[in-house]
Amino acid sequence: MNGLTARQEDALREVVHLGSAQAATTLSKLTGAGGILVDVPVVLQANRWQLAWLLGGRDVTVAAVTFAIEGALHGQLWWVLPASDAKTMGQRLIDGARLKPGSSSDITPAILEAGNIVASVCLSAIGTFIHAQVTPSTPQLIEMPVAALVGAPAQEPARFVLSAAFTATHAPQFSGRLVVLLDDESVELILRRLGL
Repeated sequence: MNGLTARQEDALREVVHLGSAQAATTLSKLTGAGGILVDVPVVLQANRWQLAWLLGGRDVTVAAVTFAIEGALHGQLWWVLPASDAKTMGQRLIDGARLKPGSSSDITPAILEAGNIVASVCLSAIGTFIHAQVTPSTPQLIEMPVAALVGAPAQEPARFVLSAAFTATHAPQFSGRLVVLLDDESVELILRRLGL
């Protein structure tokens, strides 16, 4: 697929905005009082080098909850936070659940469950907007440098990246990025469904 027109970029930006806004509302409820701000979404065709730059640089260590996108669209959804921010968010999730004394303080299950909920809400909003069924696969939580997450920068075609950064507005704060990676066919389907 060749480059996007301005109207097509705006339409894809609206798609990811709807999904990320719903995800932010849900995340705010899961982590307790306070809001989650979502930046203006980014829509671009990016190779692995450019994707690494979007995620903060190749050497940054991140925690990422990753999913395959299933149903009408094909690609991946990543919920990526700097490792320290993931720990902060995980603790807020545990505190918000009001766990009883003696309960496990391992944040991994909390982050996985929150990631699953956030991804489901995001993809459901996108699916509703384009009148298609779109769901996430079972999540995986990985912690690694961005370079390892995006993979080797081999000669590969650019992929479509729809992304929005989010930041908690109340202390202890955390931030991260929701990233939707789609193949050409999925982008073409979205644009067709939107009459573009």
